[in-house]
Amino acid sequence: MAELVGRVRPGGLVHTGGSIADTGSSVDDGIDAPATFPALVFAGHAKSVARAAFSSDGTKVLTASHDMTAMRFDAGSGRREQTFAGHKGAVLWVRESQDGALVATGSSDCTARIFDAATGACRAILEGHRAQVNMAVFSADGSKVLTAGADRIGRCFDVKTGRCELTFHDHAGGLYTVAYSPDESKVLTASHDRTAKLYNAQTGECELTFVGHGAHIYAASFSRDGSKVVTASGDGLARIWDATTGRCLATLEGHKASVYMAVFNTDGSKVVTASNDGTAKLFDADTGSCDRTFQGHTLAVHSIAWSPDESKVLTASDDRSVRLFDVALGDCLATYEGFGEHVFGAVFSPDGSHILTASEDGMAKLFAVP
Repeated sequence: MAELVGRVRPGGLVHTGGSIADTGSSVDDGIDAPATFPALVFAGHAKSVARAAFSSDGTKVLTASHDMTAMRFDAGSGRREQTFAGHKGAVLWVRESQDGALVATGSSDCTARIFDAATGACRAILEGHRAQVNMAVFSADGSKVLTAGADRIGRCFDVKTGRCELTFHDHAGGLYTVAYSPDESKVLTASHDRTAKLYNAQTGECELTFVGHGAHIYAASFSRDGSKVVTASGDGLARIWDATTGRCLATLEGHKASVYMAVFNTDGSKVVTASNDGTAKLFDADTGSCDRTFQGHTLAVHSIAWSPDESKVLTASDDRSVRLFDVALGDCLATYEGFGEHVFGAVFSPDGSHILTASEDGMAKLFAVP
């Protein structure tokens, strides 16, 4: 499923960043790029939309909101098809199972929930966390859900029974993210304690700790082949690690403030980053050198996403805009506007023809890619 994220911090809800540092001007900042306005607006939430995601086939849109609900919409018409209710706090996360049958949510009420995607009925309440649940992700077959808690613990739940089968509990700070390795043999976590960890998905044993960052790690993810891990940190750096040995392979430098997101391309040769300094960057994953800086935003950049063909990247910012950049040249191809508040994230549709945004103004929006 294509997805986007609002940056979450333990002890709070979605954190929207702050001022930016002077970024200079290494490439075209896109001032003359055309402004683009939404083709569809997915409305109905009473408070900010923390997250929005496409279904795997791109026909549905899922949203998570601080109004304590998640919703599902038809991506073609914008019609709301289902409301997932029951949480007693802000819903920070939503994701659909790969087969589209189930929806998982994570909330500030310290629980995750499993809903029937068609009926909206709650199938299971996943309990045990003592602080907000920042993430809830299905296994490929939909039988398990991993959760990341601000209580310093990751958990693995059985979807049918709602029972917690494993805990990942070696961190000294709250967890921001959790992810399966591509073969689902490992579980990767990123924490406020300045480390990321790799666990055995069957036993829960911690097998590796990635140490070296000087501040909390906002995000950690695998390369497509599972051989490498990339982390994004409040110390202004991203790092690439060997997923077998835990050795740091490259340090991605150049940002002047926290790095909120770092993502590999398909073959693992490149990494793009999003930062509180108002820029995004493209790095060579082998050498660690910065190949490109994407400029034009005037406030923190929360998210970055590759287009399906990897010719473009998409950024979302506190400056109430989303920008589309050409990867090869660094030029801004389009600026998406019409947001009343900060934009928490933006993502491409599976076919790359549209983008979906989540913002503090309480709406998700769909835009065409020019």
